[in-house]
Amino acid sequence: MSALRAWLIGLSPRERLLIGVAAALALTVILWFGIIRPVRDALDAARDRELDAVTRLAGVRGAVAAVAPLAKAGPAQVSGSLEATIRERANAAGFALTNVTPQADNALAIGMASARPAALFAWIAELEGQGILVDQLQTTDNGDQTVSVAMTLRLRGL
Repeated sequence: MSALRAWLIGLSPRERLLIGVAAALALTVILWFGIIRPVRDALDAARDRELDAVTRLAGVRGAVAAVAPLAKAGPAQVSGSLEATIRERANAAGFALTNVTPQADNALAIGMASARPAALFAWIAELEGQGILVDQLQTTDNGDQTVSVAMTLRLRGL
């Protein structure tokens, strides 16, 4: 330190002023890029993560609220077997079923070669309102504004 002090004392007042200004600028750059910007960026990232979490939470709460009436409604009331009911309701909605296969646990796998998505999802919503729930759903685009469908249905409460 004494060598640095001796060197600084040996400088002219103008050189000492320039060294002081350079040190102040260096300190400002170090503070800005080493402390202020990283902390500000971390706070911005935290705000973004919080906003994303709040948005996802609202979506989950909305989904739970939509499912709650179905859970409280009790078992579905269908006359006859699930297979006969699905065949009848698909016919009434204008869907041609390509396969209907009973599954374990009172489920039913069905397939459709071609269905318009809007009509399909409206039909599914109608089924769910009547207590027939979709357990699995797979759709594939046919390229002509229709989809092929494979889904598994089961009665609510079973």
